[in-house]
Amino acid sequence: MGLKDILEENPDLTLKGLQKLQSEYDERFIAQRFSGSAKIIHTYAHLGKLMGRLADYVEALEEGREPSPEDIKTKVIPDLLVYSAWLAKELGVDSEEAYLIRILGNLKRLYSNRISSEEIAELENFVNNKFKKVD
Repeated sequence: MGLKDILEENPDLTLKGLQKLQSEYDERFIAQRFSGSAKIIHTYAHLGKLMGRLADYVEALEEGREPSPEDIKTKVIPDLLVYSAWLAKELGVDSEEAYLIRILGNLKRLYSNRISSEEIAELENFVNNKFKKVD
């Protein structure tokens, strides 16, 4: 399946669509350079670079300068998605499932005083049914 086909199949790019698109891209252009632990190490190095860009932005804010958000918008945010998809693929993780489980856990752990137990139960049932999990 081509890259355009994946985008047409996922016009409102979902996490699953993102993973699929990134996997196809990687198979065609990245896999011959590295995969497995080498890809994880590469991801780690580049995440450090991204954190440096974010640190520069925060430093400007703290010093009262007006930082440009361009690097954050055009490099940090999209690259975080790429590296997240890379790690998910290498470790066999469904990003959508991991994200929803994490959000649900955060709600239960951090905000149980601001959300009803009924709403938590509804969300938990939705996530469990979506991914066929049974408590």
